[in-house]
Amino acid sequence: MADNKQDRKELFRELGRYSALGLEMAISVVIGLAIGYYLDKWLGTSPWLTIVWIALGFAAGVRSLYRSAVQSEKDLEKIEEEKRKPGGK
Repeated sequence: MADNKQDRKELFRELGRYSALGLEMAISVVIGLAIGYYLDKWLGTSPWLTIVWIALGFAAGVRSLYRSAVQSEKDLEKIEEEKRKPGGK
């Protein structure tokens, strides 16, 4: 019973982590768009800085996704290693 509750808790923790990734990606692009738009408006370089900053925002979002995937892989390896130990689940 305790294992089931622990597994459920872990599942919701992972769901929260992955749903936050989508939001983080969107926010990165929107922030890049806003910065580029206002710099273009201020400097009169439309649409070039907007394009550059959207690309930078997208790159920041992809970097965040990559870092999360690497961390998730490490977590899975750690769980598998614990299961292989004597007395593991």
